[in-house]
Amino acid sequence: MTVNIAGVVLTASVAAFFVGALGSFIDRRIGYLASSAGSVGLLAVAVTVIVGGSVTGATWFGPLGASEGLSLDALSAFFVLVASIVWTATSLYSLAYDDRRSPLLAVTYSLALGSIALLMSASDQVLFLIGWETMTLASYGMILQAHGRGDRVYSAAFVFLAFGEASTLFVFLAVAGFWVGTGTFTFGPHLGPGSLATLVFVAGLIGFGLKMGIVPFHMSEWLPIAHSSAPSNASAVLSATLTLAGAYGLFRIVSLLSSPPLWWGAVMLGIGAISALLGALFASVSEHTKGLPAYSTIENNGLILVALGVALLAESDGLTALAVFAVFAALYQALAHAVAKTGLFLSAGYIEHTSHTFDLNSIDGSVKEGSPGEYAGTIAAVLSLAASPPLAGFVSEWMILESLFQSYRFGQSWVQFVGLLSGAAVALAAGLILVAMVKFAGFSILWKPHASTPAKRTPGLGAVVAAVGTIVVAVGVLAPWVLRFLAPSASAVLGANVSAPVGSLLSVPADWSILSGSPFGIMSPPMIPIALLVGATVGAGYYLLGRPRPRRRVKLWMAGSPPGEPGQTYTSFAYSTGIRVMMSSVLGTREVRESQGPVAVAGVHAGEPYSVDLEVFDSFKLFYAALVRIGNAISDALKAWIMPGRLGRYLAYVLVVVVAVVVYVAAAY
Repeated sequence: MTVNIAGVVLTASVAAFFVGALGSFIDRRIGYLASSAGSVGLLAVAVTVIVGGSVTGATWFGPLGASEGLSLDALSAFFVLVASIVWTATSLYSLAYDDRRSPLLAVTYSLALGSIALLMSASDQVLFLIGWETMTLASYGMILQAHGRGDRVYSAAFVFLAFGEASTLFVFLAVAGFWVGTGTFTFGPHLGPGSLATLVFVAGLIGFGLKMGIVPFHMSEWLPIAHSSAPSNASAVLSATLTLAGAYGLFRIVSLLSSPPLWWGAVMLGIGAISALLGALFASVSEHTKGLPAYSTIENNGLILVALGVALLAESDGLTALAVFAVFAALYQALAHAVAKTGLFLSAGYIEHTSHTFDLNSIDGSVKEGSPGEYAGTIAAVLSLAASPPLAGFVSEWMILESLFQSYRFGQSWVQFVGLLSGAAVALAAGLILVAMVKFAGFSILWKPHASTPAKRTPGLGAVVAAVGTIVVAVGVLAPWVLRFLAPSASAVLGANVSAPVGSLLSVPADWSILSGSPFGIMSPPMIPIALLVGATVGAGYYLLGRPRPRRRVKLWMAGSPPGEPGQTYTSFAYSTGIRVMMSSVLGTREVRESQGPVAVAGVHAGEPYSVDLEVFDSFKLFYAALVRIGNAISDALKAWIMPGRLGRYLAYVLVVVVAVVVYVAAAY
């Protein structure tokens, strides 16, 4: 009898998360250690599947009488691989981070990880739905474990749950449509073109897009506040892997729907570009150490949609090489974002523990005296999300922009125009997210302490952030080999065997470069750090060998205010005020004036009796607020009509139900 070792490890790894949830009631460390073990096991199985082929774990008969169980193919293995890297880091980090008396954070954390692992390794769509709903409920529980104002936490958790249940509804609709078209819940058969396939695509895009927080589901009361309100280890899981589950759903739908019409790709491309732009814009004006990365998640998920949209358009137009390149770009973007965003959220937790604040205006560089590992890991994550070479985020963003540069190849002129506008939006988003990441790093770990006391180090947190930063660097520098490793996953999306877009350039060694297709760009990630090192050596040598030059000192510019006043310093808010004003039509910027009475400036009493502040407002919030009002009005009307408190009407309801049951039974039997 042959034992399927990989299948046993897969089953045991998924079970480890649920065992850890139970063990957390004894000691929360049991839950985090079990989650670490399960994550490492899934990582090993995922690598095995991508290299060697599909693996099947435990199987059983499901509630509908069909066989279901655990299995991984090349596509699901990629997402499990990415998720397991994140979970290994967050679980080890949580051992030092979670100092709560209650075990509920560890319980809900383990349940959330187990649910995501279950849905990603599900062999059929029924088990996928079970994992999807369990993931939503467990994530809701994680958010409720946050410290802080109870009303804010409850509000964030409730809104998260509302959007999560709406997501489940649309995913259920997509699964139902797939079953009607194929007659099975398994992931194998493809659904041909037609109105039913369109229903599955639209429902899936909405359902999975809700989890990813894309426009118009990004609302400022949804993903950013929910993720920023949660504990930092939970925020990393929500931002890096819960949204990744949504991306997995979209990739799976794309792989199961044949002959996509042109408008599918155009819709996905347009939504992705707007999401990237708005996510970057709101990140650039956020002052919250976890709210800023949460908005960045919207931007990065938008980039995934952009790459998938280009792939669908290219496939519809028969541009095979462009479709292959765009799919690799989408997969690489998912990997680069998940790892870097994990580092950023874990760094936010470190900042919370050391400075006891989430406000970038109040940190004043106190974290700079903390762990050097945390310092280096945060810089790597920030630079990657800002698309700085040679890190992972630079490679993925370069590939996406290279895909958009080729939009002129599309057959329809209106599609070319959509590609042109999307390219402009993505380029603008790249500039805005650079502002956001400079602000995050500059006002937290790079800021010179100003009248602040260095905070006490928190052992065990900085090392994990440093390890994540190392992965970010490695994934970027070794990008050509990473893409070759991902070839089976890209093949699973496209339904055909494809090769990674790598090659050689001039004297650059073979397979060191990424090719976007003639006559467009070529880029060699391994050569970039070599060139940077050579340039830095030349610059350092020139500096060391040169004669010392006199330094000229000038007074610090304080936005027009006299410098030197007590407590006055350049703030994070001031850094991005220009964007608030310039983009006021999009941000909904408005002035908030508070009466302060007469003030004295430089010994002279001024008559300005107000303190003026700027506030941004997400216009999509108005749309959802209107929906809430309409829903409340309808529910109040139904309540007044259906439940008026009259006994006769309730008896009539019972009679109608009894008659309906009798008629149904008589007709059926």
